[in-house]
Amino acid sequence: MVLGGYGWSTVLSSQRFDESRSWSVSVDKEDKYKYLARIQMVHIDDVTNAHIFLLEHLDADGRYLCSAIDITIDKMCETLSSRCPEYPIATSDALKEIECFTPSYLSSKKLLDTGFKFKYDLEEVYDETIRCCEEKGFL
Repeated sequence: MVLGGYGWSTVLSSQRFDESRSWSVSVDKEDKYKYLARIQMVHIDDVTNAHIFLLEHLDADGRYLCSAIDITIDKMCETLSSRCPEYPIATSDALKEIECFTPSYLSSKKLLDTGFKFKYDLEEVYDETIRCCEEKGFL
């Protein structure tokens, strides 16, 4: 999932999908919880920086995964609730009964082994995404 601020007035459909996945932990979206058992996230600026970093390293070869954050739905709800208490976010109790899919784990080890460093942590990713979504009228 790619998150963060967007500098243009319209959002590409794939980015809108990523934002909608992130916000599907709101209390009226219980049918979406099963897809969010564990997800990987990255800030859009980290994706851009990773592309530039790899283009500048002539020895970079093959495919690279760019995923800075691995998070469970419980942690996502906890973080979102603390970051934006004005929005209805699912509680841990509401999540206990959900049978979730278990996705594969994505590793950025190959990218990190080249020396790349992610700039944004979970809180920064959510803060900027929330600010941007509010500015654009998505929230």
